[in-house]
Amino acid sequence: MKHFLWPSALFLALIARAVFQVNPELTESIYTRGLFAGIRWLLDHTLGWLPFPSVYLLFGLMLWVLGRFIVSLITMPGRDALLRLGFFTLNTIAGIGTLFLVLWGFNYCRLPVEKQLGLEVKNPSATALRTEFERQTAVVLKTRTKLQYDTATAIPTLRIPLSMESDIRGMVEKKYKELGLPAAGRPRGREPFWNGFLIRFGAAGIYNPFTGEGNIDRGLYFLTKPYNLAHELGHAYGWGDEGTCTFLAYLALSASEEPLYRYSAELGYWRELASAYRRAEPEQYKVLFEQLPTGFVTDLVKIREAVDRYPEFFEAFRRKTYDNYLKSQGIREGMANYGKVVPLVMAWRSLKFKD
Repeated sequence: MKHFLWPSALFLALIARAVFQVNPELTESIYTRGLFAGIRWLLDHTLGWLPFPSVYLLFGLMLWVLGRFIVSLITMPGRDALLRLGFFTLNTIAGIGTLFLVLWGFNYCRLPVEKQLGLEVKNPSATALRTEFERQTAVVLKTRTKLQYDTATAIPTLRIPLSMESDIRGMVEKKYKELGLPAAGRPRGREPFWNGFLIRFGAAGIYNPFTGEGNIDRGLYFLTKPYNLAHELGHAYGWGDEGTCTFLAYLALSASEEPLYRYSAELGYWRELASAYRRAEPEQYKVLFEQLPTGFVTDLVKIREAVDRYPEFFEAFRRKTYDNYLKSQGIREGMANYGKVVPLVMAWRSLKFKD
């Protein structure tokens, strides 16, 4: 019976997930604002106290368990070894799946942010996108002057404040509470491994549900790090939806009095918006892009160059796999969910304008 402990646990977890999927209000009250808040507190007051990224500890534990298993396997007769290998593989997969759902994964089933905030989210027309693009361009260029008044040159590399993690966490937490959204715990946001480690796997950042930490890549250009960190902390506070995390990161950082943080948010949203408008009206976008100041365009080039230093492994496979993963978690649009930030911000502006 012990050989089927984790598969049995996964079976029960999948039943719970099915119930949560059809009852998002139940997910919100029982799991996100209940059990997950407790998990968040536990992780923050154990692994969160480590002076180094806790993913190092996780990797070390994984290697230790795997090493012990291999040693025990070598000493067994052939048939027993194969049987043990089969049960080990089955229980490992089931255990990972169970812990993923219990520690964080049920959050994919929670009440969408647009319903919680009363937003009317629509697919914007090309005209609406152009209006928003022109408005955001004016905002981002004005914000940029707080860091670099000269519009002809790129913003010189600035030293990121040592307090960035606590600064960003504080702003995200404050914004969540203003909006009436749960922000339990004190999640960490760190930069593990070496430059390009995550980028080569197609990610600027990642949330690790087994450690409770949000991680961003060390190799990211300095202008993008605050926005990416705020996004990952959104996952840490219980959002699975990529577009939602980016939307809330924008709301938090765009209200900052620190020019670097605010510009990072305005620039990040501008890039999402530019991508959407370029698809809608490529020729009109080209005309507007050619009118941008040289310094701002150079900022964009440097952001791209920082990522291009670390070519991605298996890009097509990664995109297809992650697209299917998101769809399996109830996000029907898959990878396109990243672009949801644009209609969310537009709906937010419309709501605030009505108020």
